[in-house]
Amino acid sequence: MMGVTLPGVVLIFFSIGLNIQTVESCSCYLSHPQDDFCTSEMVILGDITSKEYVIEDGWGELFRYEIKIIEELKGFNNAKGIQYVYAYQDEATCGITLDHRRYVLSGHRFKDHGIKVHFCDLVKRWDVLSLTTQENLKQAYKTGCNCMISACSGSPCCPQSKNECMWENNSPQYLEYACLENSYGVCSWYREGSKVDADAMCIPKGRSIFSFLKKMFG
Repeated sequence: MMGVTLPGVVLIFFSIGLNIQTVESCSCYLSHPQDDFCTSEMVILGDITSKEYVIEDGWGELFRYEIKIIEELKGFNNAKGIQYVYAYQDEATCGITLDHRRYVLSGHRFKDHGIKVHFCDLVKRWDVLSLTTQENLKQAYKTGCNCMISACSGSPCCPQSKNECMWENNSPQYLEYACLENSYGVCSWYREGSKVDADAMCIPKGRSIFSFLKKMFG
């Protein structure tokens, strides 16, 4: 692997799901919050109550935040007993800075009572999320992890299988939606419990709805 330093290799392996870091800086592909939720080992909601420096481990300064868990949103066994959040501070090490606020956080188990969080994990202040997104994190996303969200551009923007929802041009409006499976095993976009009519962008011109659905779902 010529031209890539060891730190660069490690940063690449910090990647979660569709999130990718580069050697030059820590950046992430835009991913849907449902993807972040479903690909995470655990997701918790909690209040940050304190912060302290822990150690310089060769990659950067690792800090430990004390957290009061409000709710375990995913990975109940892994999230049980979490008392601390560990994170680097520098962007070069995919670090984050947390304030004394309520956050929704995803990450992996670290040490005895901790969760380690990186820049491309799900790290959101709870008070800036819409009520719809809050409800999705608490309820809807966990029921949609059998579905797949795929980005596309142009028209038609059509799913290739019945368990796929298309995210057209990474449109911000879709951040309010959840991709959920119905009783027939077909995944579609929903918002606040109601199905979103996204069929129009999925039917190629000159093809009937019946032939299109037959090709998709057999």
